Amino acid sequence: MLAPISTPAHGDTVPISPSPPRRPSLPAIITAARAGALDQAWVQFEQGGYDRAITDPGALAVKGRLLKDRALCAPPAERSSRFAEAAAAYTAADAIAPQPYTRINVATLSLLAGDTDQATRTARRLLDWLDSRTDFAETAYYLSATRAEALLLCGNREASEQALAEAIAHDPDGWTDHASTVRQLALILTAQHADSEWLDRYRPPRSVHYAGHLGIASEDHGALSAAVSAALTDARAGFGYGALAAGADIVIAEVLLAAGAELHVILPTAVENFIGQSVAPYGAAWVTRFRGCLAAASSLLEATGVTGGYEPLATQLAADIAMGAAVLNARQLQSAAVQLLVVDDGPGPFGDGQGTARDGLRWRAGHRPQTILVVPRSAPVAASGQGSPEGRPDRRLAAMLHIAFDGIDTLDEGAFADALDAVIAPFRHSVNSSGVTPDLTLPAGNARIVAFATPEAAWAYARMLLAQSTQPFPLRIGGHYTLAHWLADPAALVGRGVAELGQIAAAAMPGAVTVSEAFATALMAAPGTLPDAEPVGEAGSLRLFGLANRAQDQ
Repeated sequence: MLAPISTPAHGDTVPISPSPPRRPSLPAIITAARAGALDQAWVQFEQGGYDRAITDPGALAVKGRLLKDRALCAPPAERSSRFAEAAAAYTAADAIAPQPYTRINVATLSLLAGDTDQATRTARRLLDWLDSRTDFAETAYYLSATRAEALLLCGNREASEQALAEAIAHDPDGWTDHASTVRQLALILTAQHADSEWLDRYRPPRSVHYAGHLGIASEDHGALSAAVSAALTDARAGFGYGALAAGADIVIAEVLLAAGAELHVILPTAVENFIGQSVAPYGAAWVTRFRGCLAAASSLLEATGVTGGYEPLATQLAADIAMGAAVLNARQLQSAAVQLLVVDDGPGPFGDGQGTARDGLRWRAGHRPQTILVVPRSAPVAASGQGSPEGRPDRRLAAMLHIAFDGIDTLDEGAFADALDAVIAPFRHSVNSSGVTPDLTLPAGNARIVAFATPEAAWAYARMLLAQSTQPFPLRIGGHYTLAHWLADPAALVGRGVAELGQIAAAAMPGAVTVSEAFATALMAAPGTLPDAEPVGEAGSLRLFGLANRAQDQ
């Protein structure tokens, strides 16, 4: 219960709490946990009364899931006891409704809690159960993967590897499931102080960010195609992320598709506008090949709605999204990301291409693998930005955050005044004392919008905000990274991207940082320690991700 606040006008006690929420569902609680709002997910779990539902196996399993997530984020000294609590919750769920899912969690969490004997006993009972010809309501992949996990818990690595290979054979393209299994087995091997390099053979294919120069004649690409094919084979590439400009981009995309890889196209502008700027000027053959690649692509993202003259900031944004998307996909699949660049024979490590050089240096700053193919220009290149190299002078890339207190708008005037004194004013003082100043701060009703030049600066600020105490009004932070018009006298931030930020803010979850796909992926292109990013839904046409500190970084 919240302590009541005394109001000066009447001297009565008035609790400053928002209107009681509707009972949250278990899937909504799991979504909040995936978004990184673990504390808020637990609050919702208690608000829904699920912590008292001792005869509900579904609630007990979610309790185990939440406790496991909290254990992974706890300081090392506290993890064993917290893993034991998670194991106890799954044990209670399994006692009511036994199933392989709950039992394997009991076994693995027992190991992580330090109880090797309990882990082994539970794993052996599970293996006997799996051998009993019981008709489980599970996929063939899951049953074999569960067997692999149980065998590893029993110390039988060779049999575990065989079961893992069988699981993958049941679902060869189930990359997300493969990654989940590899992640679990890696946790076990770490707890056993055992070598985990053998798992690398079973990781999903790598993700490739690609880019290159336009000066490739449409009829002169045989040698380049062969070199790209060899590089992608060496990289074990299965996913490609980049644009589709004439020249190297299209050649790389064609090789990816011919090898059966997924192609994910990220363009700086809408398709037809992009064709007019970066494809059609180099010949009709390239336009035909562009459309063929786009038709076969697994996804298309248009980074901006810019039309008309060339806007280098849109190209920079699309490149950041493409690089980060490759990194994010690799991380989600427990694999690796590599970069493939085709550069000309100009001076320096990246030739004469300024855009390619920027991409290459940003990738290198993250200490990620990189392959560079030097291919001299065989066709002239138009100067796309000639005449307006910087685009509109009032247009900038903006990493924006919309910051609000959840529930504050439902208060009456008296309760709002109490909240102002007890929560908002101390929060403002703490934030103002942090020494971190956004590039721009604007009011937005009872919320505020702040903007930074980079997603990594905005993420650092959001982390600082979430570290402040704002109960009983958890922060709702929405983020977007896009082009915006920065105006002065008075300061303002306007444009389509600002309207999109409003959509994201409306969908933002309490206690979490909820951002657009552009923000999440561009952040992944940054060097240094990166957060986890999990898909959590949509806001209109925008895909949303929740950002959270990685468990091992807590």
